[in-house]
Amino acid sequence: MDPKGRAYVDRVRLVNMSRDGAQIEDVSCGVKIGDTIALRCDETTRRFRVIWDQPGNGNGRQLGLAAASPVPAALEKWLPVAAPDEYVRPRLEQRRRNARYECEVSAEIRLRGDDAPMWVTACDVSESGCRLQIPHLMTPQSEVSLAMWLEGERVWMHGVITHSLYGCGAGIEFTRLQQSTKHKLSYLVASCEKEVTERREATAEANQFSVAYSVTL
Repeated sequence: MDPKGRAYVDRVRLVNMSRDGAQIEDVSCGVKIGDTIALRCDETTRRFRVIWDQPGNGNGRQLGLAAASPVPAALEKWLPVAAPDEYVRPRLEQRRRNARYECEVSAEIRLRGDDAPMWVTACDVSESGCRLQIPHLMTPQSEVSLAMWLEGERVWMHGVITHSLYGCGAGIEFTRLQQSTKHKLSYLVASCEKEVTERREATAEANQFSVAYSVTL
């Protein structure tokens, strides 16, 4: 059905297909992202949901479809079961100004405007930030005061929460450091051995979401 409630039939070309979706081109009807359509070839029909839309090479548009119904029996033999999806989108650029290194440092953190301290552990540290093992979510961009025990001394620094993931801790970017604190951090980082890599390396292998097969109908 089009936006005005009228039924339509459009002849399109199927570019590729997997058990999880398909790509079609030469689309001329008013279907849009989020719509559910039925794709039919001969006696086989399957329902899909439109997940992306872009201009085509010639007339009409190209649509990306996600499967919205089981695989028809007629397609079972020539659409093998896809392998588990292990795709990780490569990071296009490094966000950190300084390399981080694995370590365990006792720390005390206080949110701005809250005098109640939280006792946590810094599990990796750099000269510009750290990651804290915090059991609950923290609000990003919150300003914090942080104390670490460096060279047997409790050293205070100020920072801001850059991100927080439940069960994974929170990232802190240092915003104000005294010169003596910078020297202590530099000494700590220099004594660490194992560098913490970015979560998504630029060289990560770009695996396919699922196996697709070119067809012409």
